[in-house]
Amino acid sequence: MAKHVSADQVEVARNVDLVDYLQRKGEPLKKEGRYYRHQVHDSLVIKDQMYAWNSRDEKGAGVINFAKMFYGMSFPEAVLDLNEQGYKVKDNVQEQKAKEPYQYPSHYEVTDKAKAKGYLTNERKIHPKIVDWLDNKDLIAQDKLGNVVFKWSQQGEIVGADRQGTSPMKDGRMFKGIDRNSHSSAGFSVDIGKPKSIYLFESPIDALSYWSIKKERLQDTRLVSMSGLKRQTMIDEIKRMGKEGHKVKQITFCTDNDKAGREFAKKYHRLMPKGVSRIDLPTNKDWNIEMRKKKPLALKSSVVELN
Repeated sequence: MAKHVSADQVEVARNVDLVDYLQRKGEPLKKEGRYYRHQVHDSLVIKDQMYAWNSRDEKGAGVINFAKMFYGMSFPEAVLDLNEQGYKVKDNVQEQKAKEPYQYPSHYEVTDKAKAKGYLTNERKIHPKIVDWLDNKDLIAQDKLGNVVFKWSQQGEIVGADRQGTSPMKDGRMFKGIDRNSHSSAGFSVDIGKPKSIYLFESPIDALSYWSIKKERLQDTRLVSMSGLKRQTMIDEIKRMGKEGHKVKQITFCTDNDKAGREFAKKYHRLMPKGVSRIDLPTNKDWNIEMRKKKPLALKSSVVELN
């Protein structure tokens, strides 16, 4: 078993293109938009150098980490394996180019929002008053494909958007996506009153489900979707609150109750000053499942105060 690798070997390994590595390993991958999906392990998806194996709660970035997770290699074994075949190096040209500014494609919107609003209230069980409020604030829309659009609004400017399908695709899955060139560290957010606290979620649906459950208790707060588990979104939202004149008194992590969500929440609430951070996890996997499985008044979440 390899015990030592050089710094040069590690650098080569880190720059190997993850998709090329897997394809040359014989892994059956199918391109789906900007993602690749494994055709045997269909809950394993790859985008650029990031991966998520949802059925196993495995999420991460980097080809070395993937080799350790998927093939059970040690760090030195993964580095040596990645140095052996002359794999394609990841393309940094795109990263070096100035990113195009986001422009919200308003021409894709339709006037009739019945399908989007029906999906949120009937399928996802979001409180109808919340859906109407979002509509009146122009924070949600419906596009020509019938998707719900969650607009990322900051100081009156739309800086990105999530899109959620309302009907199953041919393979039975529901479409989920983020608009091209959306602000990399922003997300869908909603202010309830004059925010003095931040609640962090993994998706807009989770944030709205939490609001539906606890609508009578949420006051003067900002609900924020990180569209995953994005540290920089958390940091930028704290900074944005300060720039807007809102003093952040508390941060609550409301991530999914799976391995990745728990680890993210525990890691960052421990780094916060004492008494500022807490964790509020659903008893089910996520807040939408929690809401749909139980009556809101009977719900009890797992609240963990920072020690």
